[in-house]
Amino acid sequence: MQTMDKIKTLPNGSKLNKNLRLLIIINTVITFTVGMFAPFYAVFVAHIGGGAALAGISWAVFSIVSGVLILALSKWELKVKRRHVLLATGYLIRAVVFLSYAFMDNIPQLLITQVLWGVASAVGTPAFDALYTSHTSAESAIVEWGDWEGIAAIATGVAALVGGFLIQIIGFKILFLFMSVIAAGLGSYILRERYLIKKAELKKEVLKTEKAQIKKELEKNLPSKSS
Repeated sequence: MQTMDKIKTLPNGSKLNKNLRLLIIINTVITFTVGMFAPFYAVFVAHIGGGAALAGISWAVFSIVSGVLILALSKWELKVKRRHVLLATGYLIRAVVFLSYAFMDNIPQLLITQVLWGVASAVGTPAFDALYTSHTSAESAIVEWGDWEGIAAIATGVAALVGGFLIQIIGFKILFLFMSVIAAGLGSYILRERYLIKKAELKKEVLKTEKAQIKKELEKNLPSKSS
């Protein structure tokens, strides 16, 4: 996720640098993953013995927890320099959420899981927005954000189509396990990339210091002009 100038042209003619393309790819995967389930949430609630009222209450719990925590944590997240870690943490918490869905058999577990999902959203969503914004330019911000919103909408639509068939064929449990693996994989990938970048930066700094020391030693050993 380093700053790189390499760009790619999208079908609409806009160009995205590598950072934006990577962020779009990663978040499109999680958007697609969630999109396979979200349209059928009420069906899932009915599957564990709930009804329309419980579906509304539990979804409200997720949304309200997410909103309240975003408002409460936004100033703190503004001070966090490692926003990639926040993004990865959001994905990893989602992995736990999907795993809980896979083995869910009671209403209290559903409500607790919805709270946890709200936490995941509060941690990861602002981090993604901040990272994405940091790689946009003032001149093309509308186009670059439009690219993401358009791709996300398409991914959500396709996911709903695919999810409906998958739920009928393999059921909720296998789908949730699949979703959990994807979310965990994305979170781990981001942390790994961040580690490799930091490792490369540290190595670069060490080499720079060593070169400076060698240069200093050479200058010290060179005979002075007066001699």
